[in-house]
Amino acid sequence: MKQIIALIIFSFLFSCIEDSNVSRIPSISFESLEFKKSDNNFNQDSLILNINFIDGDGNLGLSNDENNYPYHPFNAIIDQEFNWVTLGSTSVSPPLYVYEPDGSYYLYSNEDNRPSFNCENYIIDTVNSTSKLDTFYIQKNENNKNIFVEFYKKENDDFKLIDWKRIFDQEYGCGIDFDSRFPPLNVSNSSQLLSGKLRYGMVSYGFEMILKNDLFKLKIHIKDRDLNMSNTIETPEVTLEEILVN
Repeated sequence: MKQIIALIIFSFLFSCIEDSNVSRIPSISFESLEFKKSDNNFNQDSLILNINFIDGDGNLGLSNDENNYPYHPFNAIIDQEFNWVTLGSTSVSPPLYVYEPDGSYYLYSNEDNRPSFNCENYIIDTVNSTSKLDTFYIQKNENNKNIFVEFYKKENDDFKLIDWKRIFDQEYGCGIDFDSRFPPLNVSNSSQLLSGKLRYGMVSYGFEMILKNDLFKLKIHIKDRDLNMSNTIETPEVTLEEILVN
């Protein structure tokens, strides 16, 4: 099975300024997109996105070890008996519920509608504190990430979303996409306006293979620590050749 290997690299330039009229909901704008081709077949090619940001209270960024609620990676799917549902569960009692780490839960499905194994709906993990592995039915938590990037490639007159997770693994969808998280930007941890530039490097062996000479564009948005979503921006329609840099 072929896979895209992706790496996310961030760098920042930011400033703290006083302005009480700026919204606490983050706002972003596009600056540039660059393609850097590897000098050899061993290293990956790079696609580098530069965006500008501004946020009224400066609560941007998540550290790598922040995986507790509400930034946890996934929610459990449980049945009406509050049993975790697994791929191999033989005695599931619908309805099914989404169970979050804070103890809240809400209706997921009135039926036992488990799909076949795929990496979007299941995670292989241990049971409690034992070393026994099982395949749990889950719902991924979007709040585990804070920057979201979608790729669209032009086909005829329309732009079609590229599903990186399935493009080299159509059966199970276990590939890698380019949603990620950037670290905290406000080192003082106080409420203050932040503005600056976010440089977001995506590294893969798959860019030329998938994008070729076709027109493509990206859609991007970010979230702050209060889960406020920014505006969504689009890059210009480009080819890799047009944005190639040395």
